[in-house]
Amino acid sequence: MMAKKDYDGEGGSAGTTDLQTLFMEAVQLHQHNQLAQAEEKYLLILEALPGNTKVLGNLGILYKDQQRYQEAEDCYRRALERDPEDPLLLLNLGAVNEAKGDLDMAVSCFRRTLKLQPANAKALNNLGKVLCLQGLLAEAEASVKQALQLEPHYPLALNNLGVIYSKQGKNEAAIDCLKKSLALLPADVNTLYNLAGVYGNTEKNAQAAQCLRQVLELDPDHAAAQHMLAACSGATTETAPPQYIENTFDLYAASFDSHLEGKLQYAVPTALRTVLQETVGSKRRFARAIDLGCGTGLSGRSFRDMADNLIGIDLSANMLAKAKEKNIYDRLIRQDITAFLQDCPEQFDLFIATDVFVYVGRLERIFTAISRCAAPGAFFVFSIERAEGEDDYRLRSSCRYAQSPVYISRLAHRHDFSIEASCDHGIRKEKQQWISGNLFVLKKNGPDNTAAP
Repeated sequence: MMAKKDYDGEGGSAGTTDLQTLFMEAVQLHQHNQLAQAEEKYLLILEALPGNTKVLGNLGILYKDQQRYQEAEDCYRRALERDPEDPLLLLNLGAVNEAKGDLDMAVSCFRRTLKLQPANAKALNNLGKVLCLQGLLAEAEASVKQALQLEPHYPLALNNLGVIYSKQGKNEAAIDCLKKSLALLPADVNTLYNLAGVYGNTEKNAQAAQCLRQVLELDPDHAAAQHMLAACSGATTETAPPQYIENTFDLYAASFDSHLEGKLQYAVPTALRTVLQETVGSKRRFARAIDLGCGTGLSGRSFRDMADNLIGIDLSANMLAKAKEKNIYDRLIRQDITAFLQDCPEQFDLFIATDVFVYVGRLERIFTAISRCAAPGAFFVFSIERAEGEDDYRLRSSCRYAQSPVYISRLAHRHDFSIEASCDHGIRKEKQQWISGNLFVLKKNGPDNTAAP
């Protein structure tokens, strides 16, 4: 949520008439999204006036729009050297830091803006959004409410307050805020998508589907909306799109551990470790282990002392940042799991996948990729939500997949794994009821090269 783009049409200190004209031309090109030509003209002006804050500010906006975050940050820092108390420069620098994932720096920039302009509704709104991403929901709510006291008809703030209420479990208040935001901006894709999510949380699937169809009318390539629409319409797709996974877990990272282990009573990594140890012995060690969909490191924490070398791989940058803070892994990789394993030259003797296949319905490709990288005698441990009935897998209204144990058994045989252990296990609590699931320990057929104690 960056400040509205303020392309300043006044050349100000640009000096000569020629530079003034050049600046106006650059602004016009920028406004018409002709970014390469606009950049060229901004840079020409900066050759003559290296510290011009207006040009640097506009160039920073241009770079942010192109996701050239480091260049955008450099522009704002150069401008702030000349004018360290310009609130708009600080506000936009905060937005760049938010976009690149440096939430602490973004908070610092927004707070500095508010010291200069305590009644800056944009800064209060932006601060509230970032505090929400950090899991500081009470502070986030207070900040966004303050923005709305200043600007009651501020659609972005209403949207953000709706998201905060949703995270707090205040679903009716969230729906009310999001509807008010849509009344002001009826074609806003993000607000429609957020409203669909809250409707889904409250099992109002018809209303969720209606919102998602509106999203897809406005943005037919919105992969996350396609996935959610399939889930709330009773259809089954093969896998969740990467955009859905990244967006979900980037927003969830700050509160992931406390929510999963606290409210949802999630304990799959510990239980899976226990089943593995019962199968191979409590002192068994593995030379090279890989945690697929490692998230914040909950599984890595449980298996760390069993592995000489442990790699974590995940799609979400924010989840990986949390994992890095814990110093669990020898290496962290941001990539799609299947794509990584399909091209990986290494072999592993332990594969861990806890709560991963709930985002992959059809498992043929990932089993093929794991089999390819499995050393003889390697172990593959994972959890599933259990699908009842005759389907191999199905997409649930929760947007998560469930697989049948019979399907897992068939895949194991096809890819040369033996099932060493399997058991029923509650995966997580949902509305005070356990989601039924299974834990599996598979072994790659062939000589066992796993390191002994």
